[in-house]
Amino acid sequence: MTTPSTIILKCSILLTTLLAFEARETIAYSFAYNVTIFIYNKVLAPTPADITVHCKSKDDDLGDHTLMPGESYVFSFKPTHLPFKNTLFFCSFTWPGNPHRHYLDIYDEAHDECKHCSWDINVNGGCLNDGKCVPWKSIAFMESYNTSKWPGEKGLHELAHGHPLT
Repeated sequence: MTTPSTIILKCSILLTTLLAFEARETIAYSFAYNVTIFIYNKVLAPTPADITVHCKSKDDDLGDHTLMPGESYVFSFKPTHLPFKNTLFFCSFTWPGNPHRHYLDIYDEAHDECKHCSWDINVNGGCLNDGKCVPWKSIAFMESYNTSKWPGEKGLHELAHGHPLT
């Protein structure tokens, strides 16, 4: 037969374990550094063109932002830094005269180490501040409608549009 003190001891151990896991997530998030993403419009198709950028993650949808040639869009966030969780931001890019939506992973915590990631977007894909250029991850024919799946701005801080490059 189980005594009341044994039941209380087992419940206390279970509660302590659960609280330790919750505290670990809270502490990891509060000490995490911010990552800032800079996206620059370098599209020349065949002449300089405005681009529409739409970035999102599993939890955050930043909406559409139109950038004139040379203009930038900037946002920041805190990566998860937790095992079995990975922060991934991807963006779609469109511009006049091209009926396709171009996709690029802008930040993937699994392999990106930059805290200030600067992307130059062109017709072939994007180039990071370290000189590494990547082609579009995928290209899709645009539908006449575009709705977002993920609302919300949990833990996200948009810094707004930058000024055109001089």
